[in-house]
Amino acid sequence: MDKPLHYNRSLDFIIIIIIFSQIGIFSSTGLTDLDYHLSHLKNADAFVSAKQSFHGGSCAELSINSEGNYARIYIYLDPPLPLEDLDHFSMWIYPQLGDGTVQVELFFDGDGDDSYDSKNLQDARILSEKKSCSEVGMSNHTWNELDGFDLEYEKYKDEEFLPGSLDDCKDRLEGKRIVKIYITIYKDPNVSDTSAFIDYIKIGDEIISFEPLEKEDVKDGPSSATPGGLLTYTITYGNNQLEPVDLIVKEDYDPRTVFIESYPPPDTGTTNIWTFSHLPPGAHGQIVIKMRSLKPSAKASIDGQVSGKGLMSTEGKLSTEFESYLVTNNVHILAGEFNFSASATTRIRPIIGSTLGFGEHGAGDYQAEEKLTYNSVSINIERNILAHSSPIFLNLSQNRILLPLRGDWSANLRAENDYRDIRWSDRYYEAKNLNLSYRAQLGKTLSYLETDAQVLGLADRTACWPNGFTDTYLAGNFTLAGKARWKWANKTVSPDKEWLEGSCPMGEEGTMS
Repeated sequence: MDKPLHYNRSLDFIIIIIIFSQIGIFSSTGLTDLDYHLSHLKNADAFVSAKQSFHGGSCAELSINSEGNYARIYIYLDPPLPLEDLDHFSMWIYPQLGDGTVQVELFFDGDGDDSYDSKNLQDARILSEKKSCSEVGMSNHTWNELDGFDLEYEKYKDEEFLPGSLDDCKDRLEGKRIVKIYITIYKDPNVSDTSAFIDYIKIGDEIISFEPLEKEDVKDGPSSATPGGLLTYTITYGNNQLEPVDLIVKEDYDPRTVFIESYPPPDTGTTNIWTFSHLPPGAHGQIVIKMRSLKPSAKASIDGQVSGKGLMSTEGKLSTEFESYLVTNNVHILAGEFNFSASATTRIRPIIGSTLGFGEHGAGDYQAEEKLTYNSVSINIERNILAHSSPIFLNLSQNRILLPLRGDWSANLRAENDYRDIRWSDRYYEAKNLNLSYRAQLGKTLSYLETDAQVLGLADRTACWPNGFTDTYLAGNFTLAGKARWKWANKTVSPDKEWLEGSCPMGEEGTMS
């Protein structure tokens, strides 16, 4: 019987605000293509604050004391964004103390290495003209929108680059890609302390609103998972729009996984749909889902016998091994006019087990009896073969022209326990007479092979086990008996008390002529 085939599975990722996280080892990427860091200086600080917010429950607070100079937000784009594709660049600012000065800097990659280098003439850096909050029309103690396309920019250390808007820069910096952006608040020199809040930074279709779950990684599946094991993953959802939405999360589970439970529970009558009505702007949440992958299993019991005279060939194979397979899980998030979907893949680890192969072929008299039992962890076999070489005749025409055929007998047995790294192989060939009986078991705890053979011909017997190997070659008319037994013993939970008990891998006795 051939090795059972296995399956394919995947998880799914989403961009509006979804995270998949399956327990295990992950490769991670951000929820959006924007990553940010806040400056921490001796006399100035930038940090996530819940004192104020424009979108959601938090924002970035930039604060400079009397001896400080500036506080800054560093934003990194991965992958870089072509400047010509930048159709929206804005932020909301809440001046709190003083009339701080705002400046925006954009750094460009021009040579395709995804980074900015001040010494590389193909790269570029542009800076907006420094202006106080009041100069750009902002009022204290209220939220004000600052549109980056309303600012004037100049190119760093390039006097020939005339100041202009972002639209002007698009024409003059065509082909360059934005790799990072700095947003800086400089201290108001007329007061002791300066501070401002910044929220809802929008760069193209990407948004930073400084919510706790926004920095979560999108985690694809573990590098491997155990067949039949529990899979726990998380969907993180959120509303990045400026008005409430009805948000629906829908899972398409791989058929090789089974839903166990989730928190929060899915909609009534379903196992894969969650509805969040009137979700406020900036609100985020998580769904934790537990699944179990299917573990392949099989069980069989076979008894049979055959006898006759003629040209005979038989072959059989049993295996408890299962190849690695993939599972795929798809997720969809619907929020108003937005429809997001993605997928991720997790590899289910292979099952290491045993393989048993056997067969005979030849011409003449043949009798065989066999009993096979098989389940997902163990193989048992008992076989008796009696074969005698004699000519058979092939009828080639209606005139009964008979062609005599002769064929010596060959038989083989191959038993492999990959879980315990044991190999037994018996091969008999060019045999005029073959009287062979053997019984074997291959399992995690006990494996054995017992053989009795009377052979007129050749034999090659090989045994491999941890730290050992034998190979025996025989020719002539001989009687052969062999026993090999390997037992795994674990009498305590202490690792240093685990061992293997084994007899001689294969012993032979008999007469030869």
